[in-house]
Amino acid sequence: MAIECGVIAGIFLVFSMIFFIRKHTEWAVATLPLILLPLSDFVVELVLLKIFKVEVTAFGAILTLVISVAASAAWIGSASAALRTKHSKRTAGTFIAISNLFNIALAAILINDILMRAEKLEAVIH
Repeated sequence: MAIECGVIAGIFLVFSMIFFIRKHTEWAVATLPLILLPLSDFVVELVLLKIFKVEVTAFGAILTLVISVAASAAWIGSASAALRTKHSKRTAGTFIAISNLFNIALAAILINDILMRAEKLEAVIH
């Protein structure tokens, strides 16, 4: 799932750059936290495991994802303060809810992928 997460992070980065170019900096800053979770998975899976050959346990990978979700949620909450002042409270609330639901759903998918790979590895060992 590393490549998929890299693509997701790239898409959100493009969204953020478009917002910056169009002078919607509050939306650009609010979109940036959505890059954190897929980028964390990309770094753990592709960079650490494949390139540097660092052993990462399933627990370590899952812990990284949980910390990424928490950091992203905090960042989304603070970034939405700018949305509340410039736009309606409803817009900011909707953005917070949808962004956090996206992060939680993606984290659940990634955790499931990690656990499935750990099960397969354990079955091969035994």
